[in-house]
Amino acid sequence: MTYTAHDTEALTQRIDSELAEVVAAVRKADPHLRSLILTGGFARGEGMVRGGVPQNDYDFVAVRGVGRPREAYSAVRRRLERRLGLHVDLACVSAWRLRWAPSSVFWYETALRGRVLWGDDVLPNIPIRGTADIDPAEGLRLITNRAAGLLLATETVDAHAVRIQASKAILAAFDVHLLAAGHFAPSQTERWHLFQQLLAADTAPLELHNDAPLFTWAFRFKTEPAAATEKDPESLWMDARRVVLEALPVALRHAGFSSLEKYGRSDGLLDHVVYNLRVHGAKGAKRFIRSPTGKVRVATLRLLEATPERQVNGARAEDCLSGMARVDATPLRTLEALRGATLQ
Repeated sequence: MTYTAHDTEALTQRIDSELAEVVAAVRKADPHLRSLILTGGFARGEGMVRGGVPQNDYDFVAVRGVGRPREAYSAVRRRLERRLGLHVDLACVSAWRLRWAPSSVFWYETALRGRVLWGDDVLPNIPIRGTADIDPAEGLRLITNRAAGLLLATETVDAHAVRIQASKAILAAFDVHLLAAGHFAPSQTERWHLFQQLLAADTAPLELHNDAPLFTWAFRFKTEPAAATEKDPESLWMDARRVVLEALPVALRHAGFSSLEKYGRSDGLLDHVVYNLRVHGAKGAKRFIRSPTGKVRVATLRLLEATPERQVNGARAEDCLSGMARVDATPLRTLEALRGATLQ
């Protein structure tokens, strides 16, 4: 099993040991566990490592049967994060729901590149098997989430943290263009090889061709961070913002929306149900919002448009968010609260 682009014996042993700790902790906490799946970068063999230390999150899907766990998954996750020293994403799903998994990039990558660490091999039960199975609106969701990451990166002085968010945003824009072109493999490395083939055949989307050096840097930063040049965080942030906003009309066309505002009115019943359940924990958020998920996503992209440099303007943030929440002196905290109350 490979975890990164350049595994070493020491690194593999470390990751094996840490994954074994996760398996033991989840099995102990949940007697109804059916399967524990590693997903994300380390499952795809493209985890990020810096100085011999894993940098990516550890991402897991816990597939379970009927019955209550002995310990809440949130408590297990927090304990593992303290023990391992990095973020652990521990999502649980009922076994019967796998056949109705959302048509997302996450489930596509999990179905084809996830790794069962313990239990039954339930991956064949996930129905998303190819690019045509992916929801056309996934590109919009991808760049919205990365737009939020760029906005939150305006608050840090850590240059490496800015580079991480910028690289994720650049690769999200890259993925949008490949999704729209119908070329989307289940790992970043495979998508990169597809891109090289498109370049060689002179059939790559123009936007990817024009910004090939920037996308090359982002891919290298993700898979071989030690080999990537340390770009100036300010100019890199602005480049990432630019390619995300340039990918927006491509994502809208691919999803079949004539405008961002129409996308913002496309919520389904589940979006409203989730918001009604979560809004009580979102400080300052209005209790009743029509199309809450769509409105928060549109506000996120509009705020990025209104932030040409790595400094969020409070008045502009209030303009983007005031229809959904009471905005105080920390508008990005308001944005985080709104995103936490909606499906993102």
